[in-house]
Amino acid sequence: MSTPSSAPGPTRHSSASQPDPGPAGPAGLPFNRRVHVVTAVLDRPEEVDLLQQVCEAMGWPVREPLAGETTVTTDAGWTLRTIEVRIRGVRETAVEQAVSTLDTLAQNAELSLYCRDATLVERMHQPQIEWHLRGRRKAVRRRIRHTLHMAARTGDHDPHAGTVRLVRVPADLDESRPRRLARTRRAARAEFAHHSLPLRRLDPEIHEVGRPSASRGGHVLAFLAFVFTATVICLLGAGLWPAVGADSPRIGAPLIVLTGSYLLGGTLLAVRRTPTHRALPWLVPLAVPLAVPLVPWLGALVQRAYLSRFGLRPAPGTDGLGAVQAGLWVLCVFVAGALLPVAYLGWMRFLAPSLRVRGPWLSWAPAMSTGIGMGMVFSLLILHTAASSGTENRALAAAGRDIPEYFGVTAEYACVEPISREAPYYGAPPPPDSPVVIFGQTGDRVDFWDPAAKQKTSIRLEDARIRVVPHSYSACTGATGWHAR
Repeated sequence: MSTPSSAPGPTRHSSASQPDPGPAGPAGLPFNRRVHVVTAVLDRPEEVDLLQQVCEAMGWPVREPLAGETTVTTDAGWTLRTIEVRIRGVRETAVEQAVSTLDTLAQNAELSLYCRDATLVERMHQPQIEWHLRGRRKAVRRRIRHTLHMAARTGDHDPHAGTVRLVRVPADLDESRPRRLARTRRAARAEFAHHSLPLRRLDPEIHEVGRPSASRGGHVLAFLAFVFTATVICLLGAGLWPAVGADSPRIGAPLIVLTGSYLLGGTLLAVRRTPTHRALPWLVPLAVPLAVPLVPWLGALVQRAYLSRFGLRPAPGTDGLGAVQAGLWVLCVFVAGALLPVAYLGWMRFLAPSLRVRGPWLSWAPAMSTGIGMGMVFSLLILHTAASSGTENRALAAAGRDIPEYFGVTAEYACVEPISREAPYYGAPPPPDSPVVIFGQTGDRVDFWDPAAKQKTSIRLEDARIRVVPHSYSACTGATGWHAR
């Protein structure tokens, strides 16, 4: 008769960093955490066999506790078993998840078992030093002679002289750098010299063992590309593309292609072989519908920053194609700024795989935090650019010149005459002889900006006669023919 599983004994939640015990037992589901659980199972053959079957179905190795592995003792009639629970989970909750999963399995299988101890086993990422086996470098004349020799004949040369083999030797950070390099170099030479493949053993006359030498130039090139991409994003956010001629397709198109290639390629290199890479096929389609309402809202922010210099707000009906263009501008700049550090991380990991376990600046947290910060800075730069454009166009209106359209915000010029002297208004009085600037009506009122007084005025439509004129320098003479809009 089976008894339900329980946990009468305390469960120890520790995360002792131990060397990776290596794969043991049958290969189960993918996992990233290992928890060693010491369990007490009823000392009967059928119960022990049932535990073995349940764990084998999950791909969890089961064994008896090793000598000195645990201090847990059990009562008579019970026996201890150590189960290596392999799960996918977060480090902080791995022990709780493993114990809960094992307890649920025991209840479903009606297995007499309870957990006595649980320890998270983490893999230690030991730094490694790369050593390459490649063909020995020779003089240019000998290289040319060897090339001609290979082109003329197919024999009498080592076909593997130019091939590269790689070995990574664990490094001890407690040693000095010269001693660490010398020790790992000897270990690499021993590994290459005892290789079992023919024509791949270390031959001092043909091969040489050295550190990777082509990565430094790649690192410099990746950093220069990072600076170039950041400059392009900054110019786009500041609205300075026309100043550098990038508004021309012959110049702007290559800039967009280079920037997009760097960002997309680096991001894919950064997320490959990670859980994020497996989630991209459904994360990207999910993000597209979320951006649909976000784009016009961002465009309204740009229009509002532009009209803030006139003391006005966007009128209803201005959220059309111009607002969509402004919203896409902000969204693209934010996404590009957020992905820039991630792309740089991807290129650096691609150029130096051994840096994956060294250098905290090459981890996800600083890259994502820096990227989001850069995206927000570039987005605020767009709002500052919109406000600066509003200041420039306000100066044009004050000088009597027409204002160009700005992302769907179109200026109209109108002559305003109050119906009576007692007509109420807010702000400066409407000028009788010069037109004002109107950016659309809001309900039963109209807000306009007076270029002469450089102030905002608001008046009800029923208290004034308004006549639209074609230009800001048009004359407002005579009230005959005026009509209320």
